[in-house]
Amino acid sequence: MRRFLFLISISSIIPVFSQPSISGAGYSSPVPLRVAPGQVITLFVQAPDSQLTDPVSAPEGLPLPAMLAGVSVDYLQGADHPAAIKEVRPISSCLGIPQPAGGTCTTILAVTAQLPFEMLTLCPLCGRLDIPAFLSVSVDGVASALQSVQPLSDQAHILTTCDVIVAHSTSRPNSAFPCPPMVKHADGALVSAANPAAVGEQLAAYALGLGQTDPPLADGQPAADAFPTQTVFAIDFNYRPNALATQPLGPSFIGPPGGYPTPLFTGAVAGFVGLYEIDFVVPPAPDGLIGCVDRAAVTPYSVIVQSNLTVSIGSPFSFDGVGICVAAGG
Repeated sequence: MRRFLFLISISSIIPVFSQPSISGAGYSSPVPLRVAPGQVITLFVQAPDSQLTDPVSAPEGLPLPAMLAGVSVDYLQGADHPAAIKEVRPISSCLGIPQPAGGTCTTILAVTAQLPFEMLTLCPLCGRLDIPAFLSVSVDGVASALQSVQPLSDQAHILTTCDVIVAHSTSRPNSAFPCPPMVKHADGALVSAANPAAVGEQLAAYALGLGQTDPPLADGQPAADAFPTQTVFAIDFNYRPNALATQPLGPSFIGPPGGYPTPLFTGAVAGFVGLYEIDFVVPPAPDGLIGCVDRAAVTPYSVIVQSNLTVSIGSPFSFDGVGICVAAGG
């Protein structure tokens, strides 16, 4: 799953204007939304009557509440399963873009919540092919219309510094460069053009939506330990410059001889709600590898090597990948 699907706009949940409005475009249906057990997700909700002016976060060190700042999220699948709310943040619909004369900006609530682990997911081998499920958001006691969702075992998303859960950004990022991924060295520093990875080095990528672990995690509760995911994810390495993500499907599916490898570890991060870590070793680089160019040293929109290794993880249900920088000649 591309990272752009992590920040999901559900502006149709609470109608504000009577005239039609275009909320997205593409080459496939934007619904149903795909969700996974325990997934931390940010929903953007039009709430014209909300009086919230400052962000409200759940208290640290305590289980996440089912309601925060008058906002709640319900996952409906046979029964009502309240989601755990991590943060409610009011932002402007203009996102820093100047409006024409007479134009106005509206308030949107960025609601970050953890969906329940107990959702029943799609399972072709089990005969579960059609599972009606819905999301609803309530603001100050007023419930939205139901939004159809498709529950899957995982919905992989590798975090970047521009994700709302990381950056709390209220303005548009510089579109000249992709958002740096949350891939770190052993000392905790981000991998970048100025601080590239080395061949043979072990790195950690941070992600959301990797599903249930073994033993299982509880809704809204920080992970007690680094429990591995129930799903076995495959990993793919692509040394082409600025390459997009690919979907590795594991050794039992079509792929390179012997199948795709798996990460060293894929599981929960102890002490955090809904956060996962993916550990892997940087593979040998091809001869003539071109190093990345530091974005601070180039003119915006230049055609440069922004990443020279794309790391992708995936399962039959979802995948995501990020480009990182590896030192040339390593």
